[in-house]
Amino acid sequence: MLKKENLHYGFQFIPWVILILGLALTYALQDTPREANRQALHDEFEYRSNETFDNIIRRLQSYEQVLEGVAGLFTVTHNVSQDEFNRYIETLKFEDKFPGIQGVGFARFITSKEKSAYISQMRANGAIEYDIRPAGEREIYAPITFLQPPNWRNQRAIGYDMYSEAIRRAALNKAIEEDKTIISGKVKLVQETEQDVQAGFLMYMPIYRLHSQHDNITERHQNIEGWVYAPFRMNDLMTGILGHRFDESSAPFHLSVYDGLSTETPQLMYDSKKMTENYDAVFRTVKPLALFGHHWNIVITSLPAFDARLKSDRANIIAVTGSIASVLLALVVWLLVTGRSRALAIARNMTSELRQSEAEQKKLNRALRLISDCNIALSRSENEHHLLSEICRLCVDNGGYLMAWVGYAEQDEAKTVRPIAQAGYESGYLETINISWGNNPQGQGPTGTAIRTGTPHIIQNILTNASMAPWRQAALERGYQSSVSLPLICDAKILGALNIYACEADAFDTAEVRLLEEMVNDIAYCIVSLRTRTENAETREKLEFLTNFDPLTNLPNRLLLRDRFDHAVIVAKNENMTVNMLYLDLDHFKQINDSLGYGIGDQVLVEVANRLQHCIPATATMSRLSGDEFVILLTGKYDVPGIAEIGNTIREEFSIPFSVNKEVVNLSCSIGIGLYPIDGEDFDTLLKHSHTALNSAKEAGRNTYRFFTRDMNAGLVEQIRLTGGLAGAVRNNEFTLHYQPQIDIKTGKIIAAEALVRWQHPIDGLIAPGKFIGLAERSGHIIQIGEWVINEACRHARIWQDKYPVPPVVAVNLSALQFKRGDVLKMVSNALAVSGLRPELLELELTESILLQDVETTIKSLHGLKELGVKLSIDDFGTGYSSLSYLKRLSVDKLKIDQSFVRDMLSDPDGASIVKAIIQLGHNLQLTVIAEGVETAAQLAFLQESACDEAQGYLFSRPVPVEQFVQLIEQGDKK
Repeated sequence: MLKKENLHYGFQFIPWVILILGLALTYALQDTPREANRQALHDEFEYRSNETFDNIIRRLQSYEQVLEGVAGLFTVTHNVSQDEFNRYIETLKFEDKFPGIQGVGFARFITSKEKSAYISQMRANGAIEYDIRPAGEREIYAPITFLQPPNWRNQRAIGYDMYSEAIRRAALNKAIEEDKTIISGKVKLVQETEQDVQAGFLMYMPIYRLHSQHDNITERHQNIEGWVYAPFRMNDLMTGILGHRFDESSAPFHLSVYDGLSTETPQLMYDSKKMTENYDAVFRTVKPLALFGHHWNIVITSLPAFDARLKSDRANIIAVTGSIASVLLALVVWLLVTGRSRALAIARNMTSELRQSEAEQKKLNRALRLISDCNIALSRSENEHHLLSEICRLCVDNGGYLMAWVGYAEQDEAKTVRPIAQAGYESGYLETINISWGNNPQGQGPTGTAIRTGTPHIIQNILTNASMAPWRQAALERGYQSSVSLPLICDAKILGALNIYACEADAFDTAEVRLLEEMVNDIAYCIVSLRTRTENAETREKLEFLTNFDPLTNLPNRLLLRDRFDHAVIVAKNENMTVNMLYLDLDHFKQINDSLGYGIGDQVLVEVANRLQHCIPATATMSRLSGDEFVILLTGKYDVPGIAEIGNTIREEFSIPFSVNKEVVNLSCSIGIGLYPIDGEDFDTLLKHSHTALNSAKEAGRNTYRFFTRDMNAGLVEQIRLTGGLAGAVRNNEFTLHYQPQIDIKTGKIIAAEALVRWQHPIDGLIAPGKFIGLAERSGHIIQIGEWVINEACRHARIWQDKYPVPPVVAVNLSALQFKRGDVLKMVSNALAVSGLRPELLELELTESILLQDVETTIKSLHGLKELGVKLSIDDFGTGYSSLSYLKRLSVDKLKIDQSFVRDMLSDPDGASIVKAIIQLGHNLQLTVIAEGVETAAQLAFLQESACDEAQGYLFSRPVPVEQFVQLIEQGDKK
């Protein structure tokens, strides 16, 4: 008995031992989750800090891309107007795509000498009250010229001289010296008012004059055009980047941004939440940011709402549970020796719960590490597909998942989901499944549901989940037990979904999915940024192409042709070769545009370019200068016959009709040829002389080629001199009229006279019309000259009307240009009214070429002239383009046989037949027929025998001044 009692007392220490051991174990176990929780919070704090830091970097880089796009506009356009700038900025829609930016503007580099002219130009462009502020004289100005959008804040800044303020000036100069985008230090923006004042800064990108060199600092300062820039209000910027996560009362972190590397209060640019009391934060990080030539210091500290999470409920539960369990275990051991098995069961349950807790924490840590790795991949990404493939790989390799893939939502009728990238054990899974994001049976799975609803969709057990029925067998064969589909959303648009598969069921808890959601949001934002960057690169490539090539034919333009000419000259000098320029113009191409339309005309130009490519050597350069003008640059060992052979080859190629859009077009071309260095030692001179040769080819009847000669240049100079004097001739009344009589063949009497203009030049004397009429038509002076002629002729005819019982009719020529650009009906009516001439004494001679323009309008004008009572005649009949149907509609009174037919009618049977046919045709149409250019009695006799009505020519009289013509009339009356 004593022995048992002693044994009983001997076992009394066992419950205490168990209690002590239980409490010690409890302490050890509860300390593990507490430390794990602290480490998780520290990892989350570091992740959040890095995310904030990366978001700021990415956002500022996106703003730089905006400035690069605006800079591209100035690169291809020498003088960008306000409207062009506004339209381009509106297309960016940066207020939607890039929140936080206050605007985009342009500041021009102005010296003190350019100030007045610049202000005058701005006012002339519509900014009536524009001026440079602040006032005062300075050597250099950088006034704000454009700034969009035109809200009330930005309007306050127009005209402000940013070079007048030290911080802005330093940033402007630094942008030039380093030739890159620079942000300024802390400033107060001109847009600020007394309310809601915020710290600000500006981002500058230098713009240089078009085609100027800027390889070193000196060249950049010499050729600076200005700066495109963007102003930022710091609070608005950070809200645009971070949202309101730092501003709310329950925010977990406090963010401060300082200008420079200091953290002193004067350098403070942004404070997310002003602290009213000193708080000893558990977590704090200071990260210096070097970006765009400037430094910021970013300070992030944890707030009570975040630090409170250090308290681990799990650890407290473990401590309480362990203590109670230890006491109970000791009590059970004390009371019942048989209770040992129950105590062991409790210990096993506690251990299982602890292991489960550790496993969950491990998952969260794994997810945080995955997010961190993905953020590194995002910051280094340059290609969208490579980025998505890397994300999938990280999900498998670092995240520990079995398989991951990304699918994009197609906008086709079936709304299919197209796999873009994948990693892990897939074994043909994506090839066997057919997934849609529409509201159909194939769209009820996790991927389609996530894309359609815009929310994550979790399948914790593929074996039992009904929505996985169409894909269950394929998934289970590959070991997929659970999955999550996370939509890729950016700017309210769903791009697709990231799909992750795990090898165990119930693998995705709420906390892990929340972290994965944040990761896919960053991925979606990066995808949009990459696409924007790609679009900007494509735009730059297109602008570069348009700078050097013709967009219609894809041939080099004048700029690239000049560059290749300079290169060809260098090669020719080194290798003893020649450089030859063929200037080609399509004959009468305007008729194609006017009759068939500009669309057909453009297609013809493309076909012309294709044909020319087959006519010239492969080493030649062909360029389209403008309209229907092409230039071919030949480099090689060519002699004059060789060049002429190429010219003939081109002409022969044009003899084949062009077939465009079921229209058959006949074309010819004129070619001017210049040789280097004989005809010009530089590009501009050779091009000018080649064009002069082209004009010579046109004057020679077109459809031919001409080599340049010095005589051509002299003739061109003479034409330019005369053309320049036409305006003064009209203004100084230097023109005079000569009259050539028209004879009634039956009676031999003067019945009419043709008024012919002469130019009484103050230096050259009397100039015949053949030397200046063509120039006047090309320059447009023919309208004023023609109006003067008809008024002067009517004035003379009115004198003869009052003087003679049967006064002669006065014939006046009308130019086709007068019908096209002038009001002929009004001009004739005014001339008759002012002079008082009877309408039947005025005859208007028309060329058949007037029918090449607007036929209906021309006929309407002619009918109006007939209603006035004037006579109409067709000049040079038989040499133009009109048909008999048009002749009938014109209601003319007379046909004038062209002198070329009259000259040949006695020596050429065909010529005689043509003259007789015209006379017979005119009489059949009840028209008077007159022959011009009659110089011999034999010609007059033939015309009389052929029943021609009237004649005109040197046989009767040359064109004479008005006084001599009056004498001719009076002599005829005496006879």
